[in-house]
Amino acid sequence: MAAEASPWDLVVIGSGVIGLTTACLLQQRLPEHTNITIVASEFPNPSPMTQDSSNIPLAPAASSGYASMWAGAHYRPIPYLSPSNSQYGSLSGTQQRFQSQLACEHHLAIRTAKMMKQLAREHPETGIEIMPGVEYLENPPAENLALETGDVYASLDDGFRVITATEIEALNKRAEHDIGRQIKWACKYETYVVNVHVYCAWLLQRFLSQGGRVVQRRLHNVGEALQVIPEAARPIVVNCSGVGLTPDPKMKIIRGQTILVRNQHHSTTTRQCADGTWSFLIPRPLGGGTVIGGTKQVGDLETSARPEERKRLLDSAVRCFPDFVSDVKDFEVVSDNVGRRPWREGGMRIEVDELVQGGARIPIVHGYGAGGRGYELSWGAAEEICKLVEKSGKPHARL
Repeated sequence: MAAEASPWDLVVIGSGVIGLTTACLLQQRLPEHTNITIVASEFPNPSPMTQDSSNIPLAPAASSGYASMWAGAHYRPIPYLSPSNSQYGSLSGTQQRFQSQLACEHHLAIRTAKMMKQLAREHPETGIEIMPGVEYLENPPAENLALETGDVYASLDDGFRVITATEIEALNKRAEHDIGRQIKWACKYETYVVNVHVYCAWLLQRFLSQGGRVVQRRLHNVGEALQVIPEAARPIVVNCSGVGLTPDPKMKIIRGQTILVRNQHHSTTTRQCADGTWSFLIPRPLGGGTVIGGTKQVGDLETSARPEERKRLLDSAVRCFPDFVSDVKDFEVVSDNVGRRPWREGGMRIEVDELVQGGARIPIVHGYGAGGRGYELSWGAAEEICKLVEKSGKPHARL
Protein backbone atom coordinates (compact mmCIF):
# COMPACT_ATOMS: atom_id res chain seq x y z
CA MET A 1 0.00 0.00 0.00
CA ALA A 2 1.32 3.44 -0.88
CA ALA A 3 2.33 5.61 2.04
CA GLU A 4 -0.19 8.27 2.94
CA ALA A 5 0.87 11.75 1.86
CA SER A 6 1.42 14.27 4.63
CA PRO A 7 -1.03 17.19 4.75
CA TRP A 8 1.85 19.48 5.60
CA ASP A 9 3.75 21.78 3.29
CA LEU A 10 6.61 23.54 5.04
CA VAL A 11 8.76 26.26 3.56
CA VAL A 12 12.01 27.22 5.28
CA ILE A 13 13.23 30.71 4.42
CA GLY A 14 17.01 30.97 4.37
CA SER A 15 19.91 28.66 3.51
CA GLY A 16 22.31 29.82 6.19
CA VAL A 17 23.49 27.30 8.74
CA ILE A 18 20.37 27.77 10.91
CA GLY A 19 17.99 27.29 7.97
CA LEU A 20 19.85 24.27 6.57
CA THR A 21 20.13 22.61 9.99
CA THR A 22 16.47 23.24 10.76
CA ALA A 23 15.34 21.84 7.41
CA CYS A 24 17.37 18.65 7.96
CA LEU A 25 16.06 18.21 11.49
CA LEU A 26 12.46 18.76 10.36
CA GLN A 27 12.92 15.89 7.90
CA GLN A 28 13.94 13.66 10.81
CA ARG A 29 11.16 14.66 13.16
CA LEU A 30 8.08 15.11 10.98
CA PRO A 31 6.11 12.40 9.14
CA GLU A 32 8.09 10.83 6.33
CA HIS A 33 6.17 12.36 3.44
CA THR A 34 6.04 15.91 4.75
CA ASN A 35 6.88 18.31 1.92
CA ILE A 36 9.70 20.68 2.89
CA THR A 37 11.08 23.41 0.63
CA ILE A 38 14.00 25.76 1.28
CA VAL A 39 13.71 29.11 -0.47
CA ALA A 40 16.73 31.41 -0.50
CA SER A 41 18.47 33.92 -2.71
CA GLU A 42 21.79 32.06 -2.35
CA PHE A 43 22.97 28.54 -1.66
CA PRO A 44 26.33 27.16 -0.46
CA ASN A 45 29.39 27.84 -2.60
CA PRO A 46 32.47 25.70 -3.04
CA SER A 47 35.47 27.00 -1.10
CA PRO A 48 38.43 28.57 -2.93
CA MET A 49 40.48 25.67 -1.51
CA THR A 50 38.07 22.73 -1.83
CA GLN A 51 36.42 20.84 -4.66
CA ASP A 52 32.65 20.33 -4.66
CA SER A 53 31.30 17.78 -7.09
CA SER A 54 27.85 17.30 -5.58
CA ASN A 55 24.73 18.17 -7.53
CA ILE A 56 23.84 21.33 -5.61
CA PRO A 57 22.60 24.70 -6.92
CA LEU A 58 25.53 27.07 -6.51
CA ALA A 59 25.51 30.84 -6.55
CA PRO A 60 28.41 32.32 -8.56
CA ALA A 61 29.82 34.04 -5.48
CA ALA A 62 28.45 34.51 -1.98
CA SER A 63 27.40 38.03 -1.07
CA SER A 64 28.46 39.57 2.22
CA GLY A 65 24.87 39.14 3.39
CA TYR A 66 25.22 35.37 3.15
CA ALA A 67 27.02 35.38 6.48
CA SER A 68 27.32 31.60 6.87
CA MET A 69 29.72 31.48 3.92
CA TRP A 70 32.09 33.96 5.57
CA ALA A 71 32.21 32.46 9.06
CA GLY A 72 35.39 31.05 10.63
CA ALA A 73 33.93 28.89 12.04
CA HIS A 74 34.78 27.65 15.51
CA TYR A 75 33.10 27.16 18.85
CA ARG A 76 34.44 29.52 21.48
CA PRO A 77 32.05 29.51 24.45
CA ILE A 78 30.86 32.72 26.09
CA PRO A 79 30.69 32.20 29.88
CA TYR A 80 28.00 33.75 32.04
CA LEU A 81 27.35 34.57 35.69
CA SER A 82 24.61 32.54 37.35
CA PRO A 83 22.38 34.01 40.10
CA SER A 84 24.36 31.95 42.63
CA ASN A 85 27.55 33.87 41.82
CA SER A 86 28.46 36.44 44.49
CA GLN A 87 28.84 39.18 41.86
CA TYR A 88 25.45 38.61 40.25
CA GLY A 89 23.55 40.76 42.77
CA SER A 90 25.66 43.81 41.97
CA LEU A 91 24.64 43.74 38.30
CA SER A 92 22.02 46.10 36.92
CA GLY A 93 18.72 44.74 35.61
CA THR A 94 19.98 45.08 32.04
CA GLN A 95 23.17 43.22 32.88
CA GLN A 96 21.25 40.44 34.60
CA ARG A 97 19.00 40.04 31.55
CA PHE A 98 22.11 39.78 29.38
CA GLN A 99 23.53 37.09 31.67
CA SER A 100 20.22 35.23 31.37
CA GLN A 101 20.49 35.45 27.58
CA LEU A 102 24.03 34.06 27.70
CA ALA A 103 22.83 31.21 29.92
CA CYS A 104 20.12 30.27 27.41
CA GLU A 105 22.60 30.42 24.54
CA HIS A 106 25.04 28.30 26.56
CA HIS A 107 22.51 25.47 26.71
CA LEU A 108 21.87 25.73 22.95
CA ALA A 109 25.63 25.66 22.36
CA ILE A 110 26.16 22.61 24.58
CA ARG A 111 23.50 20.68 22.65
CA THR A 112 25.04 21.81 19.36
CA ALA A 113 28.54 20.76 20.46
CA LYS A 114 27.30 17.24 21.20
CA MET A 115 25.93 16.91 17.67
CA MET A 116 28.92 18.55 16.00
CA LYS A 117 31.34 16.20 17.75
CA GLN A 118 29.21 13.23 16.77
CA LEU A 119 29.26 14.35 13.13
CA ALA A 120 33.02 14.89 13.28
CA ARG A 121 33.54 11.32 14.51
CA GLU A 122 31.01 9.57 12.28
CA HIS A 123 31.10 11.77 9.17
CA PRO A 124 34.49 13.48 8.71
CA GLU A 125 33.36 14.43 5.21
CA THR A 126 31.19 17.10 6.86
CA GLY A 127 34.25 19.29 7.29
CA ILE A 128 33.97 19.29 11.10
CA GLU A 129 37.03 18.48 13.19
CA ILE A 130 37.53 18.15 16.94
CA MET A 131 40.62 20.02 18.11
CA PRO A 132 42.07 21.99 21.04
CA GLY A 133 40.76 25.45 21.82
CA VAL A 134 43.05 27.96 23.53
CA GLU A 135 42.20 31.43 24.86
CA TYR A 136 44.49 34.19 26.12
CA LEU A 137 42.83 37.20 27.77
CA GLU A 138 44.60 40.43 28.69
CA ASN A 139 41.55 41.98 30.37
CA PRO A 140 39.44 39.03 31.58
CA PRO A 141 35.85 39.73 32.65
CA ALA A 142 34.34 38.40 35.86
CA GLU A 143 32.61 35.58 33.98
CA ASN A 144 35.97 34.09 33.03
CA LEU A 145 37.64 34.69 36.38
CA ALA A 146 34.83 32.73 38.05
CA LEU A 147 35.68 29.59 36.05
CA GLU A 148 37.65 26.69 37.53
CA THR A 149 39.41 23.71 35.99
CA GLY A 150 36.89 20.92 35.43
CA ASP A 151 33.92 23.22 34.82
CA VAL A 152 31.65 22.54 31.86
CA TYR A 153 32.79 25.14 29.35
CA ALA A 154 32.43 24.02 25.73
CA SER A 155 30.75 20.65 26.32
CA LEU A 156 30.22 18.00 28.97
CA ASP A 157 33.51 16.26 28.20
CA ASP A 158 35.71 19.12 27.07
CA GLY A 159 38.60 18.69 29.54
CA PHE A 160 38.41 22.39 30.42
CA ARG A 161 41.50 23.66 32.22
CA VAL A 162 42.40 27.11 33.49
CA ILE A 163 46.06 27.71 32.63
CA THR A 164 48.08 28.20 35.82
CA ALA A 165 49.73 31.44 36.89
CA THR A 166 53.14 29.81 36.44
CA GLU A 167 52.34 28.90 32.85
CA ILE A 168 51.01 32.40 32.16
CA GLU A 169 54.17 33.94 33.61
CA ALA A 170 56.24 31.82 31.23
CA LEU A 171 54.11 32.91 28.28
CA ASN A 172 54.50 36.57 29.20
CA LYS A 173 58.28 36.27 29.59
CA ARG A 174 58.44 35.24 25.96
CA ALA A 175 56.88 38.60 25.08
CA GLU A 176 58.71 40.94 27.46
CA HIS A 177 59.40 43.28 24.55
CA ASP A 178 55.64 43.92 24.38
CA ILE A 179 54.94 44.60 28.05
CA GLY A 180 51.63 46.32 27.29
CA ARG A 181 50.19 43.06 25.96
CA GLN A 182 50.42 40.78 28.99
CA ILE A 183 48.13 37.78 29.43
CA LYS A 184 46.14 37.82 32.68
CA TRP A 185 43.99 34.69 32.22
CA ALA A 186 44.04 31.71 29.85
CA CYS A 187 42.39 28.35 29.31
CA LYS A 188 42.45 25.21 27.18
CA TYR A 189 39.63 22.84 26.26
CA GLU A 190 38.39 20.49 23.55
CA THR A 191 36.17 22.08 20.91
CA TYR A 192 35.44 21.84 17.19
CA VAL A 193 36.04 23.83 14.03
CA VAL A 194 34.11 23.81 10.76
CA ASN A 195 35.02 24.16 7.10
CA VAL A 196 31.89 26.18 6.40
CA HIS A 197 31.68 25.63 2.65
CA VAL A 198 32.05 21.87 2.96
CA TYR A 199 29.64 21.61 5.90
CA CYS A 200 26.84 23.74 4.45
CA ALA A 201 27.10 21.91 1.13
CA TRP A 202 26.89 18.62 3.06
CA LEU A 203 23.78 19.78 4.92
CA LEU A 204 22.12 20.83 1.68
CA GLN A 205 22.99 17.57 -0.07
CA ARG A 206 21.62 15.64 2.91
CA PHE A 207 18.39 17.63 2.70
CA LEU A 208 18.05 17.02 -1.04
CA SER A 209 18.82 13.31 -0.72
CA GLN A 210 15.94 12.96 1.74
CA GLY A 211 13.44 14.41 -0.72
CA GLY A 212 13.79 18.09 0.13
CA ARG A 213 13.20 20.74 -2.50
CA VAL A 214 15.01 24.05 -3.05
CA VAL A 215 13.92 27.23 -4.80
CA GLN A 216 16.38 30.03 -5.50
CA ARG A 217 14.50 33.29 -5.20
CA ARG A 218 14.83 36.58 -3.36
CA LEU A 219 11.81 37.28 -1.17
CA HIS A 220 10.61 40.72 -0.14
CA ASN A 221 8.35 39.59 2.70
CA VAL A 222 7.48 36.40 4.54
CA GLY A 223 4.17 36.00 2.71
CA GLU A 224 5.93 35.55 -0.62
CA ALA A 225 7.34 32.26 0.67
CA LEU A 226 3.93 30.66 0.12
CA GLN A 227 4.31 31.20 -3.64
CA VAL A 228 7.09 28.61 -3.89
CA ILE A 229 5.03 25.67 -2.62
CA PRO A 230 1.91 24.10 -4.13
CA GLU A 231 -1.43 25.09 -2.71
CA ALA A 232 -1.32 23.28 0.58
CA ALA A 233 -3.91 22.11 3.04
CA ARG A 234 -1.82 23.23 6.00
CA PRO A 235 1.24 25.36 5.19
CA ILE A 236 3.79 26.40 7.81
CA VAL A 237 6.53 28.96 7.22
CA VAL A 238 9.83 28.68 9.10
CA ASN A 239 11.65 32.01 8.98
CA CYS A 240 15.43 31.58 9.26
CA SER A 241 16.22 34.67 7.20
CA GLY A 242 18.76 37.38 7.87
CA VAL A 243 18.07 41.10 8.05
CA GLY A 244 15.27 42.92 6.29
CA LEU A 245 12.62 40.30 5.58
CA THR A 246 10.76 40.74 8.86
CA PRO A 247 10.31 44.17 10.49
CA ASP A 248 12.23 43.85 13.74
CA PRO A 249 13.74 46.94 15.40
CA LYS A 250 16.08 44.73 17.42
CA MET A 251 17.88 43.45 14.33
CA LYS A 252 21.34 44.85 13.57
CA ILE A 253 24.16 44.15 11.14
CA ILE A 254 27.57 43.21 12.53
CA ARG A 255 30.31 43.49 9.94
CA GLY A 256 33.12 40.99 10.25
CA GLN A 257 36.32 41.13 8.22
CA THR A 258 38.71 38.17 8.22
CA ILE A 259 41.49 36.74 6.06
CA LEU A 260 41.82 33.19 4.78
CA VAL A 261 45.44 32.04 4.49
CA ARG A 262 46.80 28.77 3.16
CA ASN A 263 48.97 28.28 6.27
CA GLN A 264 47.45 25.54 8.44
CA HIS A 265 47.28 25.99 12.23
CA HIS A 266 46.85 23.14 14.74
CA SER A 267 44.38 24.65 17.23
CA THR A 268 41.70 27.32 17.32
CA THR A 269 43.34 30.08 19.32
CA THR A 270 41.90 33.40 20.50
CA ARG A 271 43.61 36.42 22.04
CA GLN A 272 41.73 39.25 23.72
CA CYS A 273 43.89 42.37 23.69
CA ALA A 274 43.85 45.04 26.38
CA ASP A 275 42.74 47.68 23.87
CA GLY A 276 39.48 45.79 23.26
CA THR A 277 40.46 44.19 19.95
CA TRP A 278 40.54 40.46 19.33
CA SER A 279 42.84 38.28 17.28
CA PHE A 280 42.10 34.68 16.42
CA LEU A 281 43.24 31.72 14.33
CA ILE A 282 40.59 29.27 13.14
CA PRO A 283 41.85 26.27 11.18
CA ARG A 284 39.57 24.97 8.44
CA PRO A 285 39.49 21.16 8.29
CA LEU A 286 40.27 19.11 5.19
CA GLY A 287 43.21 21.31 4.28
CA GLY A 288 41.13 24.48 4.07
CA GLY A 289 43.79 26.78 5.52
CA THR A 290 43.31 29.09 8.50
CA VAL A 291 41.01 32.06 9.06
CA ILE A 292 42.67 35.08 10.70
CA GLY A 293 40.43 37.60 12.37
CA GLY A 294 38.72 39.58 13.13
CA THR A 295 36.47 42.61 13.39
CA LYS A 296 33.07 43.08 15.01
CA GLN A 297 31.55 46.33 13.74
CA VAL A 298 27.92 46.91 14.67
CA GLY A 299 25.97 48.85 12.05
CA ASP A 300 28.84 48.97 9.54
CA LEU A 301 27.39 48.18 6.11
CA GLU A 302 30.62 48.26 4.08
CA THR A 303 30.81 45.09 1.98
CA SER A 304 34.36 45.49 0.64
CA ALA A 305 37.48 44.50 2.55
CA ARG A 306 39.39 47.48 3.95
CA PRO A 307 43.15 47.31 3.28
CA GLU A 308 43.99 48.99 6.58
CA GLU A 309 41.99 46.38 8.49
CA ARG A 310 43.71 43.59 6.59
CA LYS A 311 47.10 45.01 7.60
CA ARG A 312 46.05 45.37 11.24
CA LEU A 313 44.72 41.81 11.40
CA LEU A 314 47.85 40.28 9.89
CA ASP A 315 50.17 42.39 12.06
CA SER A 316 48.18 41.47 15.16
CA ALA A 317 48.31 37.76 14.30
CA VAL A 318 52.11 37.91 14.10
CA ARG A 319 52.35 39.68 17.48
CA CYS A 320 49.79 37.50 19.24
CA PHE A 321 50.76 34.13 17.76
CA PRO A 322 54.51 34.15 16.99
CA ASP A 323 54.56 30.35 16.93
CA PHE A 324 52.29 30.43 13.86
CA VAL A 325 54.34 32.80 11.70
CA SER A 326 57.14 35.19 12.61
CA ASP A 327 56.63 37.70 9.79
CA VAL A 328 53.65 38.98 7.82
CA LYS A 329 55.34 38.05 4.57
CA ASP A 330 55.10 34.38 5.62
CA PHE A 331 51.32 34.41 5.20
CA GLU A 332 49.99 32.97 1.94
CA VAL A 333 46.73 34.89 1.59
CA VAL A 334 43.89 33.17 -0.25
CA SER A 335 41.11 35.71 0.21
CA ASP A 336 39.82 38.69 2.17
CA ASN A 337 36.42 37.94 3.65
CA VAL A 338 33.62 40.29 4.67
CA GLY A 339 30.40 38.97 6.17
CA ARG A 340 27.41 40.90 7.48
CA ARG A 341 26.10 38.91 10.43
CA PRO A 342 22.39 39.29 11.26
CA TRP A 343 22.42 39.92 15.01
CA ARG A 344 19.38 40.45 17.21
CA GLU A 345 19.67 42.50 20.37
CA GLY A 346 18.48 40.39 23.28
CA GLY A 347 19.14 37.08 21.54
CA MET A 348 17.66 34.98 18.78
CA ARG A 349 13.99 35.24 18.02
CA ILE A 350 12.60 31.74 18.36
CA GLU A 351 8.83 32.04 18.61
CA VAL A 352 5.54 31.44 16.80
CA ASP A 353 3.82 34.19 14.83
CA GLU A 354 1.07 34.04 12.25
CA LEU A 355 0.31 35.38 8.81
CA VAL A 356 -3.29 36.11 7.87
CA GLN A 357 -3.74 35.53 4.15
CA GLY A 358 -6.98 34.93 2.27
CA GLY A 359 -8.84 34.55 5.53
CA ALA A 360 -6.50 31.78 6.68
CA ARG A 361 -4.14 31.97 9.64
CA ILE A 362 -0.81 30.50 8.63
CA PRO A 363 1.74 29.70 11.36
CA ILE A 364 5.14 31.33 11.07
CA VAL A 365 7.92 29.98 13.25
CA HIS A 366 10.79 32.45 13.55
CA GLY A 367 14.37 31.38 14.12
CA TYR A 368 16.83 34.15 13.33
CA GLY A 369 19.27 36.65 14.80
CA ALA A 370 22.21 34.51 15.97
CA GLY A 371 24.78 37.05 14.77
CA GLY A 372 28.25 35.52 14.81
CA ARG A 373 27.09 32.44 16.74
CA GLY A 374 25.11 30.67 14.01
CA TYR A 375 27.25 27.54 13.82
CA GLU A 376 27.70 27.12 17.56
CA LEU A 377 23.97 27.53 18.28
CA SER A 378 22.68 25.77 15.16
CA TRP A 379 21.53 22.35 16.35
CA GLY A 380 20.24 23.60 19.70
CA ALA A 381 18.29 26.38 17.99
CA ALA A 382 16.97 23.99 15.33
CA GLU A 383 15.63 21.69 18.06
CA GLU A 384 13.69 24.57 19.61
CA ILE A 385 12.39 25.69 16.21
CA CYS A 386 11.24 22.14 15.40
CA LYS A 387 9.38 21.89 18.70
CA LEU A 388 7.46 25.04 17.81
CA VAL A 389 6.67 23.70 14.33
CA GLU A 390 5.28 20.51 15.86
CA LYS A 391 3.29 22.51 18.39
CA SER A 392 1.99 25.01 15.82
CA GLY A 393 0.04 22.49 13.78
CA LYS A 394 0.48 19.44 15.95
CA PRO A 395 1.63 17.09 13.19
CA HIS A 396 2.42 13.61 14.43
CA ALA A 397 6.18 13.50 14.94
CA ARG A 398 8.01 10.36 13.86
CA LEU A 399 8.96 8.20 16.86
